[in-house]
Amino acid sequence: MGGKRKPANIVVYFGCSMLGGYAAVCREEIARLHRRISELGYSLASDHQTQPDILEREAKLEPSLIHDRDYQWLLDSDVGVFEISNPSLGVGSEISDMIYAGKPVLMLFKHGLEDKVSSYVRGKVGSRYVSCPVECHA
Repeated sequence: MGGKRKPANIVVYFGCSMLGGYAAVCREEIARLHRRISELGYSLASDHQTQPDILEREAKLEPSLIHDRDYQWLLDSDVGVFEISNPSLGVGSEISDMIYAGKPVLMLFKHGLEDKVSSYVRGKVGSRYVSCPVECHA
């Protein structure tokens, strides 16, 4: 029975900068991350970040609705994957929420940006205060 083994219904919460912009990593690169996660057989709880006109559509929603929708996606997910090259207060909050919920977190950033990514966020890896698995990779 050849072929790759599919993950058993693992749901990924994906977070990336939206309002903070796409200066270091463009939408097309983020869309490739979405596709790669799906190709690996995982389900995405959140994949709206690169949809056409997403910023305009989100601007019409109440902030509490966006928070509660995204927080529910986060709670319903098994793991969080976050693109952290583009600075974002929201993504930092999502990472903290995911850790608070005790769920594994993978943070990704573009090669060469090590000095631009928050030390506080990267410091969650190996922190004595963080008990769930957290990794951070270029």
